[in-house]
Amino acid sequence: MENETIFDRIAQIIEIECNGVPAQFAKKIGSKDQTVRNIVVNRRSYPGYEMLLKIIQSIDWLNPDWLITGRGEMRKGHDKSNQVITEPEAHYETDINRQLINIIDSQQRTIENLTKHKKSNTVDPV
Repeated sequence: MENETIFDRIAQIIEIECNGVPAQFAKKIGSKDQTVRNIVVNRRSYPGYEMLLKIIQSIDWLNPDWLITGRGEMRKGHDKSNQVITEPEAHYETDINRQLINIIDSQQRTIENLTKHKKSNTVDPV
């Protein structure tokens, strides 16, 4: 699906794993119900590194690249070439961590830039 967001991708996972029930999914991944609801139901906050890592570690069939970027297929080993990734697990986890850290760094820079922009556009009353 084009133009889907990380909210949409997590909602798809919840639908498959827990029949669309965020509370069950939160319990499955070891997170708080309200945290999951804020991400997929209310869409108030993007998932952070810890949340993404919990999802990736809890759902063994999930393709982490699809979760994070939307590229490829949802399930591991079901890409168009039907090739299964055979990289050592330790290398794979390091690559996932690196991708997550890059996403979080990018989001943090965006937040800082928006905060600076908002402050510079605020006029103090004299």
